[in-house]
Amino acid sequence: MFKAEQKVKFNGMTMPATIISGPHPTHGADRWLIRKADETVSLVKTAELSPIRTRREVVAKAIYTGSSYARWDAVSPSARTGYLMVADRVLAALAAADADEKAVPLKSGDRIRILRSGLEFASVSRGDILTVMSVGRDSFKTNAPAAPVGSQWSFALSNEGKGWERA
Repeated sequence: MFKAEQKVKFNGMTMPATIISGPHPTHGADRWLIRKADETVSLVKTAELSPIRTRREVVAKAIYTGSSYARWDAVSPSARTGYLMVADRVLAALAAADADEKAVPLKSGDRIRILRSGLEFASVSRGDILTVMSVGRDSFKTNAPAAPVGSQWSFALSNEGKGWERA
């Protein structure tokens, strides 16, 4: 089920744990020796651990469960491989679409969504939608709704996807 050095989710913890060894037979249930993110070592039940799913596996599972009524953990190895291949194509198509979207230059009239409150010292909150007023070589200006009439906020073009996104 698990292998040494494998990263796993441990119930109640947000950071991944690492399998050291196991399974170790004990009274009642098999247990695994793990190293938690804080470097402490614990002997835990198998039921308290789960594998960390990759984006690829999450997409494959969504496609499989969306197209059938069977459980993902019961799928045959050959079917799993097929769905993982489909997931690879979906992820590649999404990456290409994101690249195409970013390749289109930002222009006046476009709308952006703020991803981080206080971005570049502006009085903005996460989720705010602003209108682009002008675009320069490295930055652009937007309307500033909470500021005095005629005010504008300036943001770096390089913060796309990190501090702001197209709305």
